[in-house]
Amino acid sequence: MKNMILNILISVASCIVILFGVLTYMKLNVKTADYSNTKLVIYEGPKSLRDATEEDLKATNETQRDFSMLHCVDTLVSVNGKDLYVYDTNVNHSRTWNNSYLPSISRTPITYFDFEGKAEITVTVPERGFETVKVSPLSYGIEPKVNKENNTLSFVIDTPDAYTVTFDDSPSRALHIFANPLEKEEELPDFNDESVIYVGPGEWNIDSISLESGQTLYIAGGALVHSDISANFVKNVKVLGRGIIDGSQYQGWHGTAAHIPLKFDYADNSVIDGVIVTNPNAWCLQGYSTKNLTVNNVKIISCRPNGDGITIQSCEDVNVSNCFVRSWDDSLVVKNYADNTENVNFKNIQIWTDLAQSMEIGYETNKGNRENSTVSNVTFEDITVLNNFHKPVISVHNADNAVVSDITFKNITVENCRVGSGDGSELPYLIDIAIVQNTNWSTTKDRGYIKDITIENVNVLGGEFVGSRIQGFDEEHTVTGVKIKNLNVLGKKITSLEDGEFKVKEGTYSDVTFE
Repeated sequence: MKNMILNILISVASCIVILFGVLTYMKLNVKTADYSNTKLVIYEGPKSLRDATEEDLKATNETQRDFSMLHCVDTLVSVNGKDLYVYDTNVNHSRTWNNSYLPSISRTPITYFDFEGKAEITVTVPERGFETVKVSPLSYGIEPKVNKENNTLSFVIDTPDAYTVTFDDSPSRALHIFANPLEKEEELPDFNDESVIYVGPGEWNIDSISLESGQTLYIAGGALVHSDISANFVKNVKVLGRGIIDGSQYQGWHGTAAHIPLKFDYADNSVIDGVIVTNPNAWCLQGYSTKNLTVNNVKIISCRPNGDGITIQSCEDVNVSNCFVRSWDDSLVVKNYADNTENVNFKNIQIWTDLAQSMEIGYETNKGNRENSTVSNVTFEDITVLNNFHKPVISVHNADNAVVSDITFKNITVENCRVGSGDGSELPYLIDIAIVQNTNWSTTKDRGYIKDITIENVNVLGGEFVGSRIQGFDEEHTVTGVKIKNLNVLGKKITSLEDGEFKVKEGTYSDVTFE
């Protein structure tokens, strides 16, 4: 009996030793996140901003509540355990043009930081229950860890970019996180140089800033600048930094007085890099008859009528890259208001289009009524459309007598296609290539041409299947040479006009091919 008990005790002891060894082995081999090599820069927000209240979050027009930038308190964000300052800015979920220029406007949270390495982002929404959560761009394959009891989620990133967190597939209170690359010391301006204008952290009300040739405006992280910035008839001008240019102090323009946050007219060799634009009273970033313009890592959120994101008008040699644009009008748009347009490239850009078109040529292609007007060599490449709610995702519109040619749309991912919402039902197309005459936009009496359009590697992941359109004006003013390659809509490869439910006008188009 004693031997039996002894053997049992020995067996139990052996099991305990083995179990301890297994647990020790597991503990030693669990890979925990190591952020010791991560370089991280976070920015305090202005102490002058008040906390957003429930009343501030009501959807109404800008005359019915405080329209200011506020401190967000219902969405908490940290990175690698460090709290981030979260702003509450204005966005627009209405999908119908408002003739009074006073649409219903909502709010959404945004935050930003700089990093190199790995960053674990934790989001807490204490008063908001949710069933599902999505982190975009979907191409990163991020599957956040979710704790529904605590209303938290977390995920790790290792690539500087814009990340959008959406709850329950609703655009309401989506969180925009701008994870910037670190600023390179060798690319920073000399702040002791008299040609450098430095705006430090804090909230600033500044009259319109007009830059002169050779000047650099640096808006530091943590700065909120209520102003508009212009660089007109100048050379070698830069706007740099991590801060926010905010237009909430201006009334909506109502078709009269536009305060454009970044206005570069007749400028040469200019750079805009790193800044954020919020609450403009009209469109956001304009190049007009400008040459050699570089726009990089600019983040834009607009909410008011005519809130076009990046509008390039009659420019040459423009490169726009690594940007984020959420707009209540065309997100990326190219037009002719004066001279011709040539060599404009949009690359690696995220778009959220609440109203109008995501990537647009036109309608105004010869606003200056010049002879031999042309728009040529324009490329949209590596573009992710997070949401498109209203009018076409891809559009080439010629409402004047210009020749529009050599336009390329390549590597376009559409995460959520909701074309046709609201009054967008008048143009319910994924792709729209059309020569038209329109009382709102046409300047010239005669019509023009569209030719040599390439649409390659377009993938619509979600939303609804919508048709497209190819339409010239008549048998003389036609659309010719449209090459569509590898177009996939909700898992279906489009290999013909019929497959894609293209609306066409017979006799006004030719040489349309699919691969």
